[in-house]
Order: sequence, then structure tokens, then C-alpha cells
Amino acid sequence: MSRREKWALYLIFMPYGIGAMATISRFPEIQQNLHLSNGTFGTFLSLGSIGGLLSFITIGQLVDRIGVRPVMIASSITMALSLGSVPHIHQGWIWLIANIVFGFSTTALHISVNSQGIHRQDEIGEVVLPRFHGSWSLGALISSLVALVLTSRLTLAWQVDIVMVTTWLAVMFGILRSTPYLIKASADPVRTNSVNFKGVINSFKFEPLISVGMVMAIQIEFATNDWSAIYAKNTIGMSASLSILTYVVFISAMISLRLTMHLLLNHFTERTLLRFIPLIGGTGFIIGILSGTYISHHNRTLGFTISLIGFMFGGFGSSFIAPVFFGIAFRKSSLPGSVVVAQLGLINAVLTFAVKIVISWVAQATSVTVALMIPGLMLYGVVYISKIGSNERITQPTT
Repeated sequence: MSRREKWALYLIFMPYGIGAMATISRFPEIQQNLHLSNGTFGTFLSLGSIGGLLSFITIGQLVDRIGVRPVMIASSITMALSLGSVPHIHQGWIWLIANIVFGFSTTALHISVNSQGIHRQDEIGEVVLPRFHGSWSLGALISSLVALVLTSRLTLAWQVDIVMVTTWLAVMFGILRSTPYLIKASADPVRTNSVNFKGVINSFKFEPLISVGMVMAIQIEFATNDWSAIYAKNTIGMSASLSILTYVVFISAMISLRLTMHLLLNHFTERTLLRFIPLIGGTGFIIGILSGTYISHHNRTLGFTISLIGFMFGGFGSSFIAPVFFGIAFRKSSLPGSVVVAQLGLINAVLTFAVKIVISWVAQATSVTVALMIPGLMLYGVVYISKIGSNERITQPTT
């Protein structure tokens, strides 16, 4: 893959990450504006998965029929509009509708950009998807740093409006630069039959293990997105601006491993990495959050620092698993990349929805600290299904 093509795709992934995470770091303010409890807030947030489910059912086939570019353009527009409306909403049910539209839009963009990455990775035989995911995570980090600087200077509405307009323009520029490399419409659209639950399960042999493994791994990322700032503000007692650091540390750790994944694969097999990194990450996350919460009752600054170390371990533990599992799924399937991403995502969306609801109501019934133990423990599950990874070491380019 040429340097020009890589940078063209980075120009889509990174602004996408900035825009998609524009409101994450300011969830405590959004929750306050909507006057929702932890349980209701988390439930409404999780119900955005309805839009994701609809997208997973339809967009994979659509990408294969009409190509990647039209889906990227349409989904980026609706994502910017739905997320940009959030700061201006003060009623829970309207926010729920916006969440569902955002869920559909961001999933459609997710399917299209990952289909492109998987397609090119398979063609050239180079592991590039973790680096593209790393650039998305870098965008999420930039979004958090912007929030860290602007929270005390700009209102929520001004910040989100500026970020969404800017990132939408950047994504459009990235799509324009990437056009020569993007997947065109399939010459044989008949090959992609309608996606349904039965079809997903039967589409390729390793789907159940891959789906369960990915759900186990990515819950810590979703939980950090949804609850880390609320945990730091309400449990530890930090200010709104400093609470954002939990997500900054988590995503920074995630980026560092995603961007160097190709180097690790020169020394370790997929199976080895899947066996040990989630174990270390989950253990560090659980110890850090529990210790940080306890110590914060006596020393808030020290407790917060220890909890940040826990989030760092969580970021390491879950960093590379999703892109690796996408690659494994594509290797095991004869279907187009867009359909593989959609089918895998469909099962994951259903399971993730259930897990997020459980986490939300555990947070309501007990505490956010206890709720965060659930995704930490789920990382251990990846260790038991690490056998799906390749046991062969493949030399990767170092650039």
C-alpha cells in the first residue's frame, strides 16, 4: 500500500474519531441537562444500538451494491447532524431519537471505512487495519484534549457545533482524496443475499467465537466511553474538565498499541497476543479502579491517579482485539468485506446492547465502580478463545 493511499484513509479515520467522540467527554453535562438518573441515562444511551442494528442489517449489502463512497458521504452527513443536535436537546425522548439516528449513521460509516481497510489488507497481505483503528483512536484522543481545553471556556453547544462542522469538512476532504482507492460497486450484487440473524450465524464457521470474543473485548471501551467521566466526577469528586483525563489516558494507551501492532506481530503470533495482553489489561484495570475508588476517600488526588493507571491498563488490554478479529473473520469468509463487517457487527450489537443495559442498571443499583468491574472481568474471556488467532508469525513492514 502506497504512503499516499494510507494517508488518504487516515484522513477519513481520524476526523471520524474526532467527530464520533465529540460528546463522550462531556456526558456528565449532558446527563445533567436531561435530568436523567444513571440507569435511565445508560439505558437511553444503549438504545442507540437500535439504529446500529438497522444499519448492520442493511448497509453491508448496500456497500457491496453501490460502493463505499456514497455510503461514506451520506452517513457522515447524518452523523454530524444527529450528534450536533445533542447539546440543544433538553428532553430525554428527543435525545433518544437523536441517539438512534446517530447509531445508524456511525455504524454505516464504520462498516464502509472498515470494509475498505479489510479489503486492502487482504489484497496486499499487510496488517494495516490496526493502524487505521489507531488513527481513529487518535482522533478520539484529540476530541478529548479539545474538550479538556475548552470545557471551562466554551459552552457544550459551542464546542460540539464547532467540532462537528470542522470534522465533517475534514471527512469530506478525506473521502475526496481517497476516491481513487475506494471499493467500487460489486459487478455481481446477487452474491450478497439479505442479511438476517440466521444468515449471520451460518455465514462462516468461526462467527460465534469471533463474536463472543469481540464482545468480551470491546465492552471495556464502551464502558469507558459511557462512564469514565461520570466515574471521575461523581465517584472520585474531580472537576468536569479533569474528569476527561480518564478517557484521555485510556485512549492514549489504546493508540500506542494499535499503531505498533504490526511491529509486535514480527515477534509474537496473534494467538500469543490474544492470550496475554487482555489478561494483563483486565487485571490492571480492575485493581486500578477498585484501589482508586477506595483511596480517593482518603486522598482524592492519589486515588484519581491510581484510577488513571487502571484506565491505562484497560486501554492496553482491549486495544488491538477488534481489528485483529475483523481480520480473522475476513480470512474465514468468502463474503465481501462490507458484509463480513455488517454480519459480525450485527451479532455484536445485540450482545453489546444487553451488556450495556446490565452495566447501566448495576451502576444505578450499586455504583459506577462496581459496574466497571463487569467489562474488566469480560476481558478475561478473550484468553479462553485465543485459539482462533493464527499461530504463525508473519513478518510485517516496519513503515
